[in-house]
Amino acid sequence: MFMKRRLAFLSIATCVLTVICLWEYQWRRSEPKRHCLDALRQFETSLNSSESSLLLKQVAIPQAVRGKTPQEQAEFIRKALRSEISEDGLRLIAKHGSFGPLNQIFPDEGAAWARQAGVNPDDCVALKSENRGLKAEIVMEIHGETYRVVRCNNVKQLAGNL
Repeated sequence: MFMKRRLAFLSIATCVLTVICLWEYQWRRSEPKRHCLDALRQFETSLNSSESSLLLKQVAIPQAVRGKTPQEQAEFIRKALRSEISEDGLRLIAKHGSFGPLNQIFPDEGAAWARQAGVNPDDCVALKSENRGLKAEIVMEIHGETYRVVRCNNVKQLAGNL
């Protein structure tokens, strides 16, 4: 009787420890994706604020507008990206999208997108989700401990496409 209880306790303890270890592993493995999504939420907020300096720190400035003033750069980015991102779209891409290194998520076009922004493709991660023929695309450069937007396309439209 004592041996059966001890064996049952050890079995339950082993199962609990296994579940905890798997949860911890999954939590750490998904950390880059969480950081990326946090940065995107902050970026979406900055797009709708008047604070240009913060916005410019959150995006890899396209080479085509690097010679412009900071105000002109911020205006260009707001006009280009405000209609491309929303909280609802971010929620959907977080739940249903693929996340990983840029060259794995967008093997064909990823390097060209990185070059347009003047960043190294190996320093980038990406999110992708497709629904009813609409492809939402996000590319982020890992810049030190921060993430900067390189590309954001159709994320807001993804939420309206359900």
